[in-house]
Amino acid sequence: MCMNLLRKLAASKLPCTEAASAVIDELRVLEAAGHIKVLIPPTHMDCDDCLRQDAATVFEVTPRGWKALSASAPQDEVPLHPAAQASRPKAAGMVPKHARAACSDHP
Repeated sequence: MCMNLLRKLAASKLPCTEAASAVIDELRVLEAAGHIKVLIPPTHMDCDDCLRQDAATVFEVTPRGWKALSASAPQDEVPLHPAAQASRPKAAGMVPKHARAACSDHP
């Protein structure tokens, strides 16, 4: 999954290289989403007429990538600014304790 790769890249010392074709495909997706800056060399024909892909170099996780990481992290792992905590929407179907007494369908 791309988010797992993004987490791995965020924890890595950059720049780093990735050579596996499956990882390079995920890097293309992350780059298209604007989450990373990466250099992926074009594929080329080798001397034995096989299509080859050289290793990709990841240079940085972009601000958009960091934002995606913080949005996908569990709430207890993401430090929220106190103002953001106060304005965070409540989960659907949750009734505050003070309102339960007024509702006839809640004990």
